Amino acid sequence: MKLFSFYTAILLMCVPFYAAHAEQTKIDGIVAIIDSKAILDSDINTRFQVIKERIPGGQMTDNIRRQILNQMIDEALQANYAKKIGMRPSSSEVDKAILGVAQNLKMDLQGLRQVLSQQGINYSRYRDQIEQEILINSIKKEIIKRRIVISEQEIDDYLSSTTSISKEKDQVRLRHIIIRATDPVKAELKIKEIAQKITTESDFIDQAIASSEGQFAIQGGDLGWRPLSQLPPLFVRALEQESGQLIGPLRSNAGFHLLWVMEKRSPNTTLQKQTKTRHILVRPNEIRNDTQTKALADKLYADLKEGADFATLAKEYSEDQGSTLQGGDLGWVTPGTMIPTFENVMNETAIGSVSQPFKTQFGWHILEVDGRRDEDVSDQVKRANARQALTAQKQDIVLSNWLEELRADAFIDLKE
Repeated sequence: MKLFSFYTAILLMCVPFYAAHAEQTKIDGIVAIIDSKAILDSDINTRFQVIKERIPGGQMTDNIRRQILNQMIDEALQANYAKKIGMRPSSSEVDKAILGVAQNLKMDLQGLRQVLSQQGINYSRYRDQIEQEILINSIKKEIIKRRIVISEQEIDDYLSSTTSISKEKDQVRLRHIIIRATDPVKAELKIKEIAQKITTESDFIDQAIASSEGQFAIQGGDLGWRPLSQLPPLFVRALEQESGQLIGPLRSNAGFHLLWVMEKRSPNTTLQKQTKTRHILVRPNEIRNDTQTKALADKLYADLKEGADFATLAKEYSEDQGSTLQGGDLGWVTPGTMIPTFENVMNETAIGSVSQPFKTQFGWHILEVDGRRDEDVSDQVKRANARQALTAQKQDIVLSNWLEELRADAFIDLKE
């Protein structure tokens, strides 16, 4: 599911994020210092307001607070490292991102400045947040590029595997708990204690929030839907060998793991169809509520039915940063790539037709289907898909180990 990038989500969150910050009291406490960067108590509270709808239970608890703090520490470490190696977004890149926010809110840059000012939001700090999110996104890509090298032999081995094709299609939705192996003996004892406390998915969520050291801990360890081909081999083997919902403990170089199997799905078809599609995404925000957002989507749909050009409207209105500049073009979409609601509408829409507005967790969409074809099974495409799958298998552990290195080398002063 890649309807829009993490970077896009952050941009769309920025206005409510800082609006919430403006409501905090003037007296503020320092929670932690990371190198020379301070994390404030109000920073944690405002972050909670932004993400609380994605947190199981939606309540601020001590464990939630700790996980938010850990998340903000990781962000600071990543941004600091990016700056140390000379990585910095250009002024024009940041300007373009901020202008994109303004345009998505149907205003010019001056109008955005005025809105921020009226809410007591410091524009320089707002700009710094945009720059940091660009940095984090960029440095992750760079670390993956530097540390993951896929050999041609690995690709050959992957393609020769009798299960590689089915694993590209089979998907599983997992929850994940990891305890780092800083002290292997203590880590193993801790993961076993955690496992003994879990009998239901609710138990797993509670333990993930309370104890997991993974990046998705605050969401109850939810990894979302992932093809088996993009999971670490350790996880795949365990899923094949164990039949229960609770899997583990498992040990890797990164630490000790527990998995909870939420759902599985496997296409019945042997030939994979691809759909050429484009879409327009509009999202509710602080200025425009859900009803107003639907009204905008309805207006765009009416314009399209009257002959308006889809690509032109997408460039002007769509809030999917990943496809807006391409006129909403998502390219050739394979089954399982998009969330079920989007995929169902796409499959039901005839070639050359435009769907009525429909809602997903990301906002209101309109899509157009430009064509359908059977999957390209040429050797070049197969090898490219294999390289992508092998990279995905390794990237979570690579990024996790990199963060551990950053933590070990940094000055981290926790005030709580």
